[in-house]
Amino acid sequence: MEITKKDVELSGKLAKMQVSGQEADIYKEQLEALFKWVAELQAVNTDGVELTQTALAAHLRQDNPVEDPALSRTLISAFNEEKDDCAKVKKVL
Repeated sequence: MEITKKDVELSGKLAKMQVSGQEADIYKEQLEALFKWVAELQAVNTDGVELTQTALAAHLRQDNPVEDPALSRTLISAFNEEKDDCAKVKKVL
């Protein structure tokens, strides 16, 4: 798959990133290498190869909150601002 400098600049724009011409050249090379590697992986014949490991149990984990007031205070104090006993961060858009 051929990646053009224009593709990289458009991707940067969609990601709301400023990409300089020099960075676009670097990213273009890196993306081409990545897609070349993916193509090599796709070319490998995996017929007859059985799946050996899966993360089926990952969704079974209980999501139990950990209540540690001392740790909470330490984490919140690491931020510049606090509101309603929570760390206040800048809005990210």
